[in-house]
Parts: sequence; C-alpha cells; structure tokens
Amino acid sequence: MKLTSVKHIGGYSLNVIFEDDVKGEIDLSELVNKGIFQTLKDITQFKKAFSTGYSIAWTDELEIDALNIYLQLTGKSLQEINQTSVDYATN
Repeated sequence: MKLTSVKHIGGYSLNVIFEDDVKGEIDLSELVNKGIFQTLKDITQFKKAFSTGYSIAWTDELEIDALNIYLQLTGKSLQEINQTSVDYATN
C-alpha cells in the first residue's frame, strides 16, 4: 500500500494516510530510543518526517517501512494484504 501523507501531530506521533484512505495516528516514541533512530530524539529532526510512498523517512538513509504501519492500523496480516492484491489484479 502506498503511503500518501505523513504529518507530525505532536511529540513523537505522526498522522499517516494511505492511498486506499486507511489513516491513523502512530506513536514512534519507542523507536527514537533504538539504534540509529536515536537521532530523532531531537524533535526538530523528528518533525522532518516525510513519505517516500513506501516508507516514512527523515533522510535518504533513515526510514521505516510503511507496510508495517499499514498492518498495525488495519489489523490485517501480510497474507490478507497479498490476497487482496492478487484478487484485485485478476478481476
């Protein structure tokens, strides 16, 4: 699923919208305490989040996969997403 919009809404939370109108709020406060993402503890850096279409990114080297966010928001499994894509392609 293509990520069409990423907007900072406060703290370490983002509002995201996907091409199929799935939308929601994600809290990434745990992420900023891990590995290379610790640079995002600086809220000025965190606010720079943007969509590449298939990831949420802050720089060319610092990004997270949007598919995991999509699965969390919808409660669907990867298998369900793949099946929907196959059904759509064959109709």
